[in-house]
Amino acid sequence: MYQVHVKSFFDSNNDGIGDFQGVTQKLDYLQGLGVTCLWILPFFPSPLKDDGYDIADYRNVHPSYGTLDDFRAFVNAAHDRHIKVLIELVVNHTSDQHPWFQRARHAPKGSPERAFYVWNDDDKKFPETRIIFTDTEKSNWAYDPVAGQYYWHRFFSHQPDLNHNNPAVVDAVIDVMKFWFDFGVDAMRLDAVPYLCVRERTNNENLPETHLVLKQMRRELDASYKNRMLLAEANQWPADVRAYFGDGDECHMAFHFPLMPRMFMAVRQEDRHAITEILSQTPDIPETCQWALFLRNHDELTLEMVTDEERDYMYTVYAADPQMRLNVGIRRRLAPLVENSRRRIELLNTMLFSFPGTPIIYYGDEIGMGDNIYLGDRNGVRTPMQWTSDRNGGFSRADTARLFAPPIQDPVYGYQAINVEAQERYPFSLLNWMKRLIAMRKQHPVLGRGALEFVHCSNRKVLAYLRRDERDTILCVVNLSRAVQPAELDLKAFAGLIPVEMFGLTEFPRIGDQPYFLTLGTYASYWFTLQREPLQVAPRVSTPADPNAAILESLPALLVGVDWQTILDAATRVVLERQALAPFLQRQRWFGSKARAIKQARFTDWTAIRQGANPAFLTVASIEYADGWTESYFVPLSLVSGVDADQALKQTPGAVLARITGARKGAIVDGLQDDDVCGRLLQMIGRGDEIATARGIVHGARVAPTIDVAGECTWTRSSGDQSNSLAFFDDRYVLKLFRRIEPGPNPEFEIGRALTELGFTRAPALAGALEYLRPGLDPGTLAVVQNAVKHQGSGWEFTIDELRRYYERVEARVRRTEGRDGLDRLDGRDRLEGDFPAHTPPPFFAALENWYLSTATTLGRRTAELHLALANASGPAFAPEALGGGAIEALAREMRAHAEAALDLLARQIGTLNEASRPIADAVLAERTSLLTRFDELAAVSDAGFRIRIHGDYHLGQVLRTEEDFVMLDFEGEPARPIAERRAKQSPLKDVAGMVRSYSYAAYAALFAYTVNAPDEYAPLESWADTWQHWAADAFLGGYSSTIGDSPLVPRGAARSALIRALVLDKALYELGYELNNRPDWVRIPLIGIRKLAAGLQS
Repeated sequence: MYQVHVKSFFDSNNDGIGDFQGVTQKLDYLQGLGVTCLWILPFFPSPLKDDGYDIADYRNVHPSYGTLDDFRAFVNAAHDRHIKVLIELVVNHTSDQHPWFQRARHAPKGSPERAFYVWNDDDKKFPETRIIFTDTEKSNWAYDPVAGQYYWHRFFSHQPDLNHNNPAVVDAVIDVMKFWFDFGVDAMRLDAVPYLCVRERTNNENLPETHLVLKQMRRELDASYKNRMLLAEANQWPADVRAYFGDGDECHMAFHFPLMPRMFMAVRQEDRHAITEILSQTPDIPETCQWALFLRNHDELTLEMVTDEERDYMYTVYAADPQMRLNVGIRRRLAPLVENSRRRIELLNTMLFSFPGTPIIYYGDEIGMGDNIYLGDRNGVRTPMQWTSDRNGGFSRADTARLFAPPIQDPVYGYQAINVEAQERYPFSLLNWMKRLIAMRKQHPVLGRGALEFVHCSNRKVLAYLRRDERDTILCVVNLSRAVQPAELDLKAFAGLIPVEMFGLTEFPRIGDQPYFLTLGTYASYWFTLQREPLQVAPRVSTPADPNAAILESLPALLVGVDWQTILDAATRVVLERQALAPFLQRQRWFGSKARAIKQARFTDWTAIRQGANPAFLTVASIEYADGWTESYFVPLSLVSGVDADQALKQTPGAVLARITGARKGAIVDGLQDDDVCGRLLQMIGRGDEIATARGIVHGARVAPTIDVAGECTWTRSSGDQSNSLAFFDDRYVLKLFRRIEPGPNPEFEIGRALTELGFTRAPALAGALEYLRPGLDPGTLAVVQNAVKHQGSGWEFTIDELRRYYERVEARVRRTEGRDGLDRLDGRDRLEGDFPAHTPPPFFAALENWYLSTATTLGRRTAELHLALANASGPAFAPEALGGGAIEALAREMRAHAEAALDLLARQIGTLNEASRPIADAVLAERTSLLTRFDELAAVSDAGFRIRIHGDYHLGQVLRTEEDFVMLDFEGEPARPIAERRAKQSPLKDVAGMVRSYSYAAYAALFAYTVNAPDEYAPLESWADTWQHWAADAFLGGYSSTIGDSPLVPRGAARSALIRALVLDKALYELGYELNNRPDWVRIPLIGIRKLAAGLQS
């Protein structure tokens, strides 16, 4: 479908205004584009106060656009080209110049003429009804001095609403509908249908009476015509719009308004959630009905169907200039909205044309036309169509001053650069790409009518979905990010099929049982047909060499008989220990001592959890190192054969302990790779089972009343695990294995159980745990099961994504003199002073990042709520302990010792630092005395609040973004530290300090990434990074302070300042030592923070 305003398309008589003869002359262009339906905006006689939506005569053509004969000729010419015609039937209201209203205002009260509209003696009726145009209208009532009454209007005051509660009005509108259908029109867009009827004590939207009117119109339509269609304009949530289809007996089509802004939001946030959420909430519709989809149209980009926070975000990123905003929306065309990015234009159109529904193109968007935000109302997106580089863009030969609106003439979007004639000549132009896209869409009806199924992909920047019907299965994959992205797709249901890219007919490797891997370029999008047999015309793509070949060659082969249940008996166990166990452990990401030389690795405990031909075991592997250190690891093992063994050896050889040869062939694999083993562990915990091992007991400890494992198990695994291993049971549970075994409860289990019992909702609910009991030792924790949390990524990912966009906005919009002045005024402000009072960021920064600052405030509040909850947990392990006197002195001494060690290391390695870091390091070393003084100040504090159980390793990577909030996770502390240290009570401000430093890391990590290919941009943007982390930390601290309130857990005033400064400095010095030893190029981040702390500034 192609939408056009007659006045804007082509002027045939050179009077400066487009007309129907002009549209008729351009029908060949539309046919060549692939248009099958032409949507014409209102063309009726009108005062044109609302660009034709204020109709004064329903049965004629505005003289500027031609005559009824011109219209009839246009319709016939369109039908000759197999193009259907859709016009507007503005059913809700008329102009106040319409004869119906003129008769009504002069007729007496209660007369049939007056009853054509809604009247009242005052403006107090219907107080529940919202005002739609809040920027221009103060009331839904307007007083008419001739009638001596108020009339009802949902839109502008010069557009009185028709009274569809009156059957005579409905009959009159139906007569108008028939008038145009008799002219040969194929379809009608019913404008503003939710507001047709009114009733007291309602909001006067979506009333049952309105649906009765639509059903009557549909009956009249079906009784008199064939192959005609009604399209509902209802700017409502999908669940509310569903009613306008009825049971297939109201409108045939309806717009999907909420999807459109969320497509733009998803691209800007580089996160699919906004799209998947709204499409998942879209209900099924009758088989004979269809959604109408669009990216842009003649109105503003409406933001009515988004949350307030989402609206603020959209304004910030897409309409920073208030001139771009109108009512509750953004008045911009597609190309300017995406900053003229060809890739983003293609990405959005690819999604539009592959989502369920009929795609609509707004005139000019197929060539990337621009807009003029300085024209009034919505006229900025209704400028003349740009046909050529000639005068007025080929729209009209009239003097430019006579045109209804000036053509776009700026250097980027002006008609000299952007026009149909030029793009038709260039084979790779946007216009010709759009033609190919439309042609492909028309070849595959499944893209419009087929079922939609999302495909699981762990990378949230990638959106993957299937369009399916009885004949066709199409896989669509889009990269919403500006960066190249990997995608692992769960396509095992299509194992054996071959994806063939639809535009180039390129054959991709056949789908197997394992996740299907794709690499997606910047804003890339693919459509694949899934074929059973190769296409002979498709160029073959060679399959790359197996990257795991070296591991496969190194795997030992274990000669075993038919019975595999004795695999851990003495003889074969010794072989495994000598040949396989140590190499296997060193291959695992969760093995934490790769730098140590292994002297010996042995199985010291085990038990079978599955009997039969392919048994499975829970084992404890103990490692003795050359330096005398010993550790134990939890290693479930599964013995697999046949297809399962082949798959393990091919897909995950790193998780294979050894191959099995002999009478039966197979493999010994990490049990976490076995769905059945994961299910058995889950059941053990859920049932509270106990299993005896050779030297102890494995015990299931259930916390939740029940653990629901009913139905077929679908397990997925995390590929990014470090010290632990994760397996996900559908969307219900997360099974987390703690590989390194230590006596005592893991804090994840201990804190998780306490928070669950307290009903704390900002952490995953703990369902249970698997404990390891040995004589003479405290029970250790082998695994926990938590309720899965639906989320949109970690706080770190969320923040880094936002920072990339922030730096773009800085470069594009705010590198001005007043912005630099604002930065200078930040000097001297200490965010760690006193009780963390809330501060208001300067306007220039608030305009850039107010949306993110609100999320930081939320996270601060949630952090305080966590600490208050932990302080209220029962049992001596959670009882708060006063932090003062000797305890605070000991803490200060410990932190001072850490600081001296870190500064000594810096002094020794300063010669190895790069040129950017060395001057900062010199400055830090020069401030050694003042830095150490921070800890002396802390030692002098007599009352530092309380020590409680805290998170212990708190940073942005330890929180998940959920809807508009956060969930905190990973309460195990720093895995490298012993359990006893991780269970120690500490000041809650240690968590606060960790998050303050995390904001600093995020600001600079994102800046490093942003300027990696443009190092000259680093210096100009560095002050903006400092500004960002300054205000993000301030918002976080303000949220924390407002929630922690007067709680004695944290000190107040000078004591709070001394403690938080010392803790932040301690964290920064810890980071300094880590980066010196691991990532010297990153040492700038902690150095910058340390230097600021030395100067009395917040890091």
